[in-house]
Amino acid sequence: EGSLDLRRMAQIARGKPSDHCGEVVLLTNADFDIDKTIFATVSSTLTRLFIRDKIGVTPFWSDKAERQIREAFSKVPMAPKYDKAIIEFMNQKCDFAVEHADGSFMDHLRFCYEYSHQHFSQRSPRVLLLHSIMGVGTNFFPMEPSKISELQSLLTKEEFEHVAIFPTMLRLLQSGVLMDKLSDMPPGRLSKLKSFQCRRVIDNESMTVDAEIFWDHLNYQLMHLLDFLPTSSWKLHADDAFLKNFRDLHAILVNNKQLRCTVDYDVKEGSSSTEGQPRTLVSLIRGVIPSSVAINAARNALKKFSRQIGHSFEHKLEFE
Repeated sequence: EGSLDLRRMAQIARGKPSDHCGEVVLLTNADFDIDKTIFATVSSTLTRLFIRDKIGVTPFWSDKAERQIREAFSKVPMAPKYDKAIIEFMNQKCDFAVEHADGSFMDHLRFCYEYSHQHFSQRSPRVLLLHSIMGVGTNFFPMEPSKISELQSLLTKEEFEHVAIFPTMLRLLQSGVLMDKLSDMPPGRLSKLKSFQCRRVIDNESMTVDAEIFWDHLNYQLMHLLDFLPTSSWKLHADDAFLKNFRDLHAILVNNKQLRCTVDYDVKEGSSSTEGQPRTLVSLIRGVIPSSVAINAARNALKKFSRQIGHSFEHKLEFE
């Protein structure tokens, strides 16, 4: 069923991400193998280097921080157990046996599910439990296209719409194709949004969702990004694509008054201290190459993944 580490516990308990500088020391994990994770198919040498530097570490928390986080998390109401039929489908009809960014795939899914239950209670947490089942940012597919109708039978109409477009929205947003477009649009324009059309990653089929689903979905995407943020010293990670995506999407939702989940993010938070940071090749070259180089490499990787499988980035925002 997955487990929660201290960083994830802290986010669920606080309803926000935190820069844990001064509370944790990160040491390079010599046994880390990127080819055993969902990022195995990333081909860019630079992107692989930055991913390995970020997730190939082991955190060592101070006793005080661990005590405070565990105490806060103990007061969080327990999330409901997963639906039995859905778990049986995931275990028997799908393949989640690959490592995620930080721990097992189920660790990641449990965090997303429990954060959503606690901080987006007006919507179904099952969306984030199943968000990866029809594909991820890389070309890893836990479920075969032939199982789509069976999955659909287990969900409500709204849940299935979110799950089906999740990999597409992830790629459109994190590649910058949709994120930059939404960032540049005035709030008045987006308030007249009627529907959104895009193509599913798993089979390139066209899907259309209404504006209400669209805005809810961006909130799901924001909560999902929480699990990819740097553990500490955010101001040293200007080249972190996930941190940029999180900040940009949070700003879009706030500026359009559509932040519906609880993510109490302070844009001014973040330390520039090197305390607790591992000394690696990436830490040495950060001051040499512009942050835009690493960010653009990550964006281009997502576009390349879709080209490799014939997935179209074609999409349409329809307004009233």
